[in-house]
Amino acid sequence: MDIAIVIFQIFVAVVWIQQGIVRYGFWVDGKPGGGFVPVVFAALVLGAAIIILIRGVFGKKSTQEPHRFQVGAYLPAAAAVIGAFMIQVLGITAAVFFFVMIWMRYLSKYSWLKTLLSSAIFTLFIYGVFRFWLHVPFPKGLIYELF
Repeated sequence: MDIAIVIFQIFVAVVWIQQGIVRYGFWVDGKPGGGFVPVVFAALVLGAAIIILIRGVFGKKSTQEPHRFQVGAYLPAAAAVIGAFMIQVLGITAAVFFFVMIWMRYLSKYSWLKTLLSSAIFTLFIYGVFRFWLHVPFPKGLIYELF
């Protein structure tokens, strides 16, 4: 099963490299194009997946008991899916605030004061850098569209 996941990661990385270069453009008019970041990160994933595949195929076989299912191992993936949903519904600014707040309060167990203060500072930082400095338009979400 582990090797199947690594092969899937290799496939996805190759697709993103191809799409980044062919469809979005890796380097356009002497500067990074829309495919630059996907190609760089896909190359990193591809390299790591190949190393893991080689270790899995040619490495020593473990005599230890296989790992048991742990919910905590899937929290980052679940958080990414929930975060993407929150962005669609609330918009990115509110989603970032609530995401950081929920993560810090319930998973990291910080006090409410630290949680709210950190969430507000992080959200303002993200908003300031991307909205004001880089002029990136943020998704507003369904709730904004309704009102």
